[in-house]
This record gives sequence, structure tokens and C-alpha cells, in this order.
Amino acid sequence: MYSIIRIFYKMRSATTFLAGLLVGMNLSIAGYAYATEVMATLSTQPIFVDGEQVEMTAYSINGNNYVKLRDIGEAVGFNVSWNYDESRVDIDSTSPYIADDLGEVAPPTTNTTVAEMLTVTQTSSTTAKDKYSISIDNTTYSDCLANGEAITEANVLAVIDEILDIFPDGTSWGATYNSGDEYYYAGGGGCNSFAWMTRDLLYGTNCSPVTTHTNLSLAKAGDIVHLKNQSTGNEHWIVVTGQSLQTVTSGTYYMLDYIDGNVGGKTGSASTNIQSFEYSYPDSIIYSYY
Repeated sequence: MYSIIRIFYKMRSATTFLAGLLVGMNLSIAGYAYATEVMATLSTQPIFVDGEQVEMTAYSINGNNYVKLRDIGEAVGFNVSWNYDESRVDIDSTSPYIADDLGEVAPPTTNTTVAEMLTVTQTSSTTAKDKYSISIDNTTYSDCLANGEAITEANVLAVIDEILDIFPDGTSWGATYNSGDEYYYAGGGGCNSFAWMTRDLLYGTNCSPVTTHTNLSLAKAGDIVHLKNQSTGNEHWIVVTGQSLQTVTSGTYYMLDYIDGNVGGKTGSASTNIQSFEYSYPDSIIYSYY
């Protein structure tokens, strides 16, 4: 359940709390508005209920604390359940919190492979190249990948391998300099289009929340990195596939392994010295979904 709420004031009772309740946002991203995606970071601020500190996972978004609605229900003493038939959250202020009252069981994942999730539609054709539009239909979970598997490095890399089977070396992502066929996702092309398509295939088109940081040495498989240098204007988008060590005559370096959309997928992964990335793109942002 992705519904979350903002804590407006100290909760003196379930009744007064519910009177001021504001159901928060779903943190899903519609269309291609990735540039305005809401950023969430784990909040370290303590939360108290009637003077007693409680343990809740909270996210800071635009200076406000957001927590799961069910966590508030458990702490304050009202029941929260999900109504799948009506696609809504039900709050019962007269009923105590019920730990396993999650409503009907969520429908099972119907698309468990990348090939099943993808729809590729040809939009135009010329002698030189064809153009294709990509859409994705999959299931979003809060604790596993869009194919229903647990979020582990091995499972992330397995999905990436499926993506590379469909979009091998030479695939052009709206790169006008490439004479091959062109693919577009969510109305856009280029390296960022490839990165966000991969993100949606991994975690679901409604995945949330996202956490961000700037430490490239902590980037892990499945993270999306916006490499950028504000002083030069240079930028690039990549999908991390892991990290490795490489020893050369000048020393041993930590390498960031990745795929990108310059020419589609890579055979295996490209690798670049993390220090080189940090020098060339000092203003980079890492987007992580687990």
C-alpha cells in the first residue's frame, strides 16, 4: 500500500488525529515528467504519540515527514485496510487496528518477464530507419521487483539480462547520429529514456519512493545515475549493474559497471573508474529504489 500521510501535529487521540488527517500522495510518475520527480529521503526525526516515542519509517519530502498510513493506524489505534474492488483506502475510526486486515489479496502478477511487460509499436518507417514506441504493463510492489521476485542483486541483473536480449548492441535510442532503427519510451528518446524504461521494468511503472544520494561509491545494481557537470553542462544517464576492481599499471581502481542507451544495451557491462566519473561529473545524482 503506497498511501502515506503527513504528520501535522502531535496526535493526542485517534479522534483528534483523524479530524486533521490528510491523505498524502502516491509518488507515482505519470508520463515522462521524470525531471520533476518527487525526491524522498529517509527522515531521522523522532515521532512521538501521546508523549511516547514510536518506531516508524518516515520519508522527508520537500521538508515534510511522510509515513505509512497503516503505521499511524497501529500507533494511534484505528484500522486501515485496502479495498481492491474500489481501489481505495478504508479507515475505520471505530475499529481497533488489525495487523492482518489488508483487504482482499492483491491480484497476482500477470507479466513476469520483460518480453511480457513490453509492447513495441512501430510508429514510422523510412528507407533509412524505422521508429518504435515502447509501453510497459506490469505490477508494482513495495517489497519486490515488478516480476514478483525479491529485490536482490542477482534478480536485478537477471531482469537487466532480459532487457539486453531484447535491445542488444546497436539499438538506437533516438540518437540522430545512428543510422539504425530508433526506440522511444514515454514520449522521449536518448540515454535517459533507456534508463527510465529499465527502471520501470525493474520496479514497476508506479514504483515509489525513490531515495537519492551523491556518493557514486555506494551505487548498486539497479540504481539509476544522472551523471552531470553543472559547470560544463555535460550529462548522461546510466543504469548501474554493479561495481568491480580493476588493476592496471598505475594502480587498483574501483570501477562502476553500467549499461546505457547511447547505442542500446551492452554486451556485458561498460566500466568506468569511479574517480574519473566523479571528476568528469561532479554533480551526479544516484536514484535508488531499494
